[in-house]
Amino acid sequence: MHKEPRRRYPRARSDIRFHSVGGRFQLRDGAGTTPNHLDFTSALVLTYCDGSHDPVDIADAVAGSIDHPDRDALRANVQRIIEGLTTDGIVV
Repeated sequence: MHKEPRRRYPRARSDIRFHSVGGRFQLRDGAGTTPNHLDFTSALVLTYCDGSHDPVDIADAVAGSIDHPDRDALRANVQRIIEGLTTDGIVV
């Protein structure tokens, strides 16, 4: 019997908040530190990291929300953003 891989649903840490600062988004955690700055696309991706969307669904939602000439490139970028947020410990 072939076991299907488990789907991963990224979730942002519950203590992470972001605020608009000069057209970019600055992250703050419960301790008040700022681990990262996000552009609009990254901030949009982070809003979908609520534990109920898998990365493919997030990429499709973002691609449908942003006017971009190359939707496949945008989807690939969303995947990289999720991986980066995970590496930074912002998303689990």
